Amino acid sequence: MKGFVSKKEFSEDFNLELWGPLESEGPLYIYLSPKRDYILYSTNLKALLDSPDVEKPLTLSEEGLSFYLLSGVIPTPRTIYKEIFVLSLGDRASLNYTNKNLAISFHHQFPFHSSFRQEGEFKEEVLLKLLRETIEERIPSEGKIYLFQSLGKDSNTIVLALHSSYLRENITCLTLSTGDKKDESSIAEAIAKKLGFRHQKLYLPESIDKSLWNLYEYYFTEISHPCIDGISLVYPIYASQLDFKGSYVVDGSGNDVYFGHVPRPIEYKRQKLFSLFHFLRPLSDCFPTGNPLQSFTKTRAEWIGLSGFTLRDAQKIYSKVTPIYNYWKKESKERKNWDYFDLKADLWGTHVEFDLVMRKVRNFGEVFGAEIIFPWYNKRIAEYISRLPEKLLFDRKNFRNKIPLRDLLKKHLNLDSDRLGKYSYGFDAYSFLLKAKERVRDEIFSCELWNKKGILKVYHMLKEKTEKKLFRNLFIRLFILSTWYNHNKYLKSID
Repeated sequence: MKGFVSKKEFSEDFNLELWGPLESEGPLYIYLSPKRDYILYSTNLKALLDSPDVEKPLTLSEEGLSFYLLSGVIPTPRTIYKEIFVLSLGDRASLNYTNKNLAISFHHQFPFHSSFRQEGEFKEEVLLKLLRETIEERIPSEGKIYLFQSLGKDSNTIVLALHSSYLRENITCLTLSTGDKKDESSIAEAIAKKLGFRHQKLYLPESIDKSLWNLYEYYFTEISHPCIDGISLVYPIYASQLDFKGSYVVDGSGNDVYFGHVPRPIEYKRQKLFSLFHFLRPLSDCFPTGNPLQSFTKTRAEWIGLSGFTLRDAQKIYSKVTPIYNYWKKESKERKNWDYFDLKADLWGTHVEFDLVMRKVRNFGEVFGAEIIFPWYNKRIAEYISRLPEKLLFDRKNFRNKIPLRDLLKKHLNLDSDRLGKYSYGFDAYSFLLKAKERVRDEIFSCELWNKKGILKVYHMLKEKTEKKLFRNLFIRLFILSTWYNHNKYLKSID
């Protein structure tokens, strides 16, 4: 996303209020100078970091890295850098400079709480028109456009909306082909062609050759912020098959936060019962990762899908790790009277959706030269959907989400989301990394962040238990953080 970079120098009686996104598709990043005498802010992190007013190298945030190791997400306004803050949905920063002292405070109010819902009627023609106009407003008529299409409700609703757009001839739908039972590319291709779109399948290579590994090193050198979602590793593969430079890429992420984030039934039951035992967390943190107490001692906020190493194992590999239990306990307490549907929508949408789901696409765009468009993140669409009554959007009794999109796709495309069930994205990052296991190991062991003896023990522990998803994810997490730290240009001095 193209973004401005604004600079504000502090002087006496300076006051400024900055807000997170709703009117734009991007969060707002804030750089605070080391001498605390000026700030820069922008919706484009890469443009911000490339500014000559940003002193390099940047400083790694020990707290940010601790959150990645222990929770898997860095909650806003924190980032992986000490000098950089970020405002996501519902976030606000207040800055005040008096008597040569800067005071900066951060505030948050969830903009899509269920109590804000009103009476209204869902009209499919209104939604499709808003989606189409949102995309058309961002793309010139001659633009080259790619649309990431899965079998999901979000991307196919966008495909349907663009069926009547004058941009249709410029659009190519892209779907990952995995060649296994999770492969959704053939059905997606049939939908795209039925609506008159070009479609292209993207394939996984059989091996990671030198040129692809070099592309990964380039990716980790250039990204402005790491994304520890393993699916982020698929995007350099896409860039090895297509030239995205100068293109517009449409992605369907970003609407759960206002459609109603419906949890899995078992998650809903467990958060009600097991979160009562979070007071035992100091005990579970003394045991190895994956111990039975680790899940049972999550705070209610962490049940949204957060996981990581226990404090014991994190301290083995990173001596400066900061405990994060009290943070999530505080977040849970502040929402103790909230329904879990609201709690999950707020914490997932503000932190996880932003830091993992959408960041990986933004990273892809900034490294490979594509303009990323998240049409569901548009203010008009968010306000339209978020004000509709709950009964029109989801069924909390049967844990059924996005009812209007299910009905719309079944009606127009004969795409039955209930019958298909939940298709998980078919890219297996762990199995893919095994194709270059020696290089992966070398990146992890050569990373100066880690304690040499501790990382060796934890590495072998993870390798022995990779039949469990948690340990595969933690292995991927270590690789991504290590490779980013080893190569990233923003952490290195520029001669």
